[in-house]
Amino acid sequence: MAEVTIGEYLVSVRMIGVDDGVGLENVVNSFQVTPTEGLLELRSGNPGEPGPQGPDAWPWVWRGDVADMAALNAIRPTLGLGNRGWAYRVVSNNSVMYWDGETFYPFVNAFGAEGPRGEPNALTIGTVTTLDEGENAVATITGTAPNQTLNLAIPRGGVGEEGPPGGPGPIMTAADVDDTVPLEDRSVLVFDEDTELWKPAPWPGWLGPWGLAGDSFSSGSNVSAATTTIATITIPAQKVAWRPMVEGGVHTQIHVQSVGEARVDAEVRIGSASGTIIGYGGGFPSANVFRCPIMPYSETALAPDSTTGVVPANTSVTLYVVLSRNLGTRNYSWTNQRANLHVWGIPVIAP
Repeated sequence: MAEVTIGEYLVSVRMIGVDDGVGLENVVNSFQVTPTEGLLELRSGNPGEPGPQGPDAWPWVWRGDVADMAALNAIRPTLGLGNRGWAYRVVSNNSVMYWDGETFYPFVNAFGAEGPRGEPNALTIGTVTTLDEGENAVATITGTAPNQTLNLAIPRGGVGEEGPPGGPGPIMTAADVDDTVPLEDRSVLVFDEDTELWKPAPWPGWLGPWGLAGDSFSSGSNVSAATTTIATITIPAQKVAWRPMVEGGVHTQIHVQSVGEARVDAEVRIGSASGTIIGYGGGFPSANVFRCPIMPYSETALAPDSTTGVVPANTSVTLYVVLSRNLGTRNYSWTNQRANLHVWGIPVIAP
């Protein structure tokens, strides 16, 4: 604001800096005049270049709390350049006052503001020890957040009153169960006459099935060999001794001139192509294509304690599907279309 005399008049002149928002240069400035006042609008210039880097702030030295500004002002005369960086908390207005060597700089509302969310702490239970009755419980936390471990020491309580009868407990803790035998998946309890205790034993039900489909069999035409292996299947070791039960079939043809001149049969043998027969399907002694239906078979009478065809526990075994010309000398053919073999395992339980 300035006052100047124009003729017989005393005039006030106000100069106002106007920000045009776009920083244009060479814009005509406005000057408005009234009989008693002149208004001059000066456009603002473009932003200048950044100034030089200022000196680093003096390191903070925390000096504690003061009750209010009066208490801080009482300290001020004792401060000089040698006290740069000293900081105080003014409790009355919750501010921090920083001394730069000449004056205090305020930081208002410096305490009590909500900080950033911290990482969640994963507190895991470490050791739990038992102290004697009457001792004080102890809890210690080790490690650094967010991964820490809680260790507890808990005193033993006194003997309480006898409670009501509980429910059924784990069978393996029963007095008449032999807990030295490992309990495994699908185990059942069997009675051991020698120890007069119950003990876990493998499930006595049927095992499997395992099986072969047509693409696991070979095909042959006009074959002259007395026997031909057309498929094999290996059964993995089982936890119990067992006997294979087989079922299936294969289409064959014997090349004969008259009925009964020759015949080719399907056999399932255990262990090798010449092993014990456990499955059999009789062929048809004519030139027709015939499906040999493979069924369980034994060349000896069986009893519960028979060893014929028994696979020992923990032993794998391979079964062989063999075509055997058991009559005549004519050639034969077979196809793998619709050929199949199913194998079940019957556990052998000692009588």
